[in-house]
Amino acid sequence: MTEPELFHRSGTVMGGPWQIRITPAPGLDAGAAARAGLAALELVDRQMSTYRETSDLMRLNHAPEGDWVPVPADLHAVMAEAREIARASGGALNIALGGLVNAWGFGPDPAPAQIPDAAARRARDARAALDSYELRADPPAVRKTAPAQFDLCAIAKGFAVDQAARALRAAGATGFLVEAAGEIYASGARPDGSPWVIGLELPVPGKRIVYDQVALAEGGLATSGQYRNRREVAGASYGHTLSPVTGMPLDGDLLAVTVQADSVMRADGFATAIFVLGETEGLALANRHRIAAQLVCYEKTGARVIASHAWAVQTAQTAQAAAFAPTRPPA
Repeated sequence: MTEPELFHRSGTVMGGPWQIRITPAPGLDAGAAARAGLAALELVDRQMSTYRETSDLMRLNHAPEGDWVPVPADLHAVMAEAREIARASGGALNIALGGLVNAWGFGPDPAPAQIPDAAARRARDARAALDSYELRADPPAVRKTAPAQFDLCAIAKGFAVDQAARALRAAGATGFLVEAAGEIYASGARPDGSPWVIGLELPVPGKRIVYDQVALAEGGLATSGQYRNRREVAGASYGHTLSPVTGMPLDGDLLAVTVQADSVMRADGFATAIFVLGETEGLALANRHRIAAQLVCYEKTGARVIASHAWAVQTAQTAQAAAFAPTRPPA
């Protein structure tokens, strides 16, 4: 009997590639399920993109401080989760750095010819205080308490993948993989019963070298690093993740952080927070909050990989299932 093939669709959304893979099942309309998943991704993009002047996030950014601005429940949920991670990490995740993101050319504005001066960085940083906004749950609304500009790139893409996964389940899919801009959610199994196997790449600009694999049966995976999204400013190359303290792009020995979690939004946000904190403090944060995180650090002799306690436990559990499954290339 011939093994059923994966149903596969792909394209571009939120400024990056997306793909949905679905294991066929009796009575399942895989095409309709994939369309529902894509619609969920596109909805988050319409609500939370800084590249769309008509998005709900940009409407909030343009609003004066002190006014309650009605927002969709999804945007409220993302900003609430961002605040929780920000407080847990001492502000390492800061969604109020939109002004700095734009100043460096990582938002809608073009890259500057020169490094933004220290005074400008300090001015923008002063507006990006950790508690620069208040949330109201019913009806959902946000009020700025400082002239902050919000950028949700460090967490909204993960939320979009979570939403796509929910849409796929609602459409009847039980085995599927969703990926958008590098953030992944996997559920169930492939057609042959094997788990979804995700290849982890070394953070080498311009190259794709898989150094490890993770088997996912149910859950999300997100990676934060400086090696893909970069800009040339004043003759030097800078990565897109900024220090909330200095306003400068990070340039340390920690090259990439990958996080596993039930929620891709949570994995996305904590991956960024751990990356911003650096190897020592980032690993401590992961262990303190039982976050399954793997860190790739620079050494002269090559990359060094370290993991949190929860990562070791998580990968050991999923490896038990993968060990008895047929060999498959990374998804």
